[in-house]
Amino acid sequence: MKEKLIGIGAAAKLTGLSERTLRYWESLSLIVPIRVSSGHRKYSKNMVKKIISLKETLESNNLRINDLITSSAFLEDEVLKKKVKDIRQFNVGGENGEAAKNKKIPNKELVNPLTGLLNNFFIQAEIEKRLSEGKKIAICYIDLRNFRAYNVRYGYQRGDKVIKFTAKNIANLVKDYGMEDDVVGHLGGDNFVVITKPEKYPIICFKIIQNFDNNIGDQYDKEDLNNGYIININRKGDEIKHSIMSLSVAVVTNERRNLAHAAQIDDIAKELKRYAQKMKKSDFVVDKRTS
Repeated sequence: MKEKLIGIGAAAKLTGLSERTLRYWESLSLIVPIRVSSGHRKYSKNMVKKIISLKETLESNNLRINDLITSSAFLEDEVLKKKVKDIRQFNVGGENGEAAKNKKIPNKELVNPLTGLLNNFFIQAEIEKRLSEGKKIAICYIDLRNFRAYNVRYGYQRGDKVIKFTAKNIANLVKDYGMEDDVVGHLGGDNFVVITKPEKYPIICFKIIQNFDNNIGDQYDKEDLNNGYIININRKGDEIKHSIMSLSVAVVTNERRNLAHAAQIDDIAKELKRYAQKMKKSDFVVDKRTS
């Protein structure tokens, strides 16, 4: 008998969380609800139980999700670190997707179920590890420009195909042009990351952008591709044109200045992303400041 699925409203009531919180946890890849053909989120009984367990764990430790992900309070506070000895317990994970089928991945809690790439929990821990070892690193944050508009125009199923295409593109090119210990992650939504060495990020970023721009047209209907844009209708009933998707890449490195922790890198990346998102074509920007 097929298990009954519930919508986000019912899941919110059962877990005692707001729909906004559930969507936020989803953006962090903590929750991976099932997307039905209509694009709506659906939750299984087992996932609801895991969400409730996660909520109770947070409350019992007097913690917030952000304390474990990007907050410098968690990254610097030894008391918080002692409270949570294994951050994998905070990953609800999903019940579908490619990662669930990948038997080579030992800890499925640390991968994004849609793409099979390492998630935000692993990435943050890996950045901290490399910084503590004194290694020179370059972190490339990769975002899709106009992906949300694409989802509105074509639906979530085709949007998921774009995410998988992008993930495969990044992973293959990092393998071809990066170092053996480079790491590729999927932070959720249309946000990806590559951890590499400073001498490798230029070729990696160039190849990822080149491959994406050469092939993203295959994800569009012929008419939209020929036009060079898609048209969506906003809430006021106005037609809004959105150009073909492109990539914006923000690169943070400790090659020229000291970086103490992952939260500092995250702050720099957010600043660079705001600048990169303003560019009209695929490109990457690098933080070259010395202090």
